[in-house]
Amino acid sequence: MGTTRVRRAHRSWPQRALIAVNTLVVIACLATAGTFSLIRSKAAALPVVDLGGAVREQLTDDSPRNILLVGTDNADTVDPNDPITDGRTPGENLADVIMILRVDPKTAQASLLSIPRDTWVPIAPTWSRAKINSAFAGNDGSAQLIATIKHNFGISIDNYAQVNFGGFQSLIEVLGGIPVFIEHPVRDPATSLLLTATGCQVIEPAQALAYTRSRHLEYQEGDTYDPEAEWIDDTTSDLGRISRQQDFIRQAAQTAINQGIRNPTTALRLVNAALQSVEVDSQLAAGEVVELIQRFRTFSVEGLQAEQVPTVGGPSKTISYQEIVWPEAEGLFDIYRGIRAEGEVVPSDVIVGLPSTGATSLALAEQLDAIGFDASVDDSTVTASRARKDGAKPTVIRFGLRGAEAARMLARHLDGAVETEFDADLPGRRLELAPGTETPEVLATATSIDSVPMPTFPETTVRRTTTTIPATTQSPGVSVPVIDGPAITLPDVTTTTAIGFLPLNAAAAADCP
Repeated sequence: MGTTRVRRAHRSWPQRALIAVNTLVVIACLATAGTFSLIRSKAAALPVVDLGGAVREQLTDDSPRNILLVGTDNADTVDPNDPITDGRTPGENLADVIMILRVDPKTAQASLLSIPRDTWVPIAPTWSRAKINSAFAGNDGSAQLIATIKHNFGISIDNYAQVNFGGFQSLIEVLGGIPVFIEHPVRDPATSLLLTATGCQVIEPAQALAYTRSRHLEYQEGDTYDPEAEWIDDTTSDLGRISRQQDFIRQAAQTAINQGIRNPTTALRLVNAALQSVEVDSQLAAGEVVELIQRFRTFSVEGLQAEQVPTVGGPSKTISYQEIVWPEAEGLFDIYRGIRAEGEVVPSDVIVGLPSTGATSLALAEQLDAIGFDASVDDSTVTASRARKDGAKPTVIRFGLRGAEAARMLARHLDGAVETEFDADLPGRRLELAPGTETPEVLATATSIDSVPMPTFPETTVRRTTTTIPATTQSPGVSVPVIDGPAITLPDVTTTTAIGFLPLNAAAAADCP
């Protein structure tokens, strides 16, 4: 059984956004004055993915949103003679790229988090450990991937967009290619990448796809191609590829802004291209883009804060995978969890998992969803509470190192005796709610904060400290009280240093004709 939630009818500003996303390019904004009605009618035909209750629903138009962007390696819509189809089985559909885009309508700012596809984590619905891209396999892959992200990172997902190889090439073609400045000749025989001309160039669709897929990039020193010169290997593999993807995002997104938002004809062509390959979640009514475009009209592409989950290669000699460096990742994830300051917790920030068995869990999930919590009935992840000596079981809220205030918020919405229990494995503001013998009543209006004590931590293993998130393009610097233990030290959140070789110079490209 998959994750179960009940969706409410209300939908806010994400219904008014068309996210024409390709495998690696973050967003193409598809609207300008004078063509809105036609764009709406075109966008209404976008293929959709029904995620049931996997995605979160928020109740205000100005709430920050997390949009899961997935690029698949499906090549069914690519020309059969294209070398990219060699060795591929028709219908193949694996997650090649996984990104979370966070947009804040109030500040018109955005952040992008890339998750290496080989990240080793428990995978929904069985929660056995594997590479995160394996969560996408199967008929319910989109919902399983979202459940996996929520479970491991404590990050809610509000909307979803997916595209394949053909969609990528179609969008790049509509843009007329991507103007770049190439500093070094590069190639990758595995993806048919070969860019020997340097300086101001326009990368065409096929080469753009080859470049952004490249995991075995080779380059020559100097700015002039020499057929006799040595090719140098970039050994960073998928991690280096992520850095090139994020670098390419800024340049491609700037091209989309220049030729899409301000050009009605190009906007319509982008919509037509998206109709052939982009899939969005069924709650993302993609036609009404006006309000989102207006909010982000002045957004600077250079202001896009791009990060990747910090990982290191796993110790296994038989399988290649990446393990998360949790001391570095925790503070970074807080941006996407919405954690900013003590006491600033609202129900939509809180992920609540309930046992997968019994009508009680489903009823509680429905009620918690209705007041804004990101509640779901999970498979085999939430265990029942232990019985007391009298045989009765208490209702228990389990919380992790970052979840004390979230647990207090949930307890304020439950009428009845509730106990709290610390579980260091729960990330962020993800909680587990184990109903007791007497099912608690869900209160639409929270009780006074003074009526619910702050959950306590084992004094022998944790201590209270403060970490500072420095000022960035996304937000002012703030001090965030956190809980950390001997094995977890939360550093300041800083922009991740690019990994791998980057042959494109965005600053120089701005001066190209």
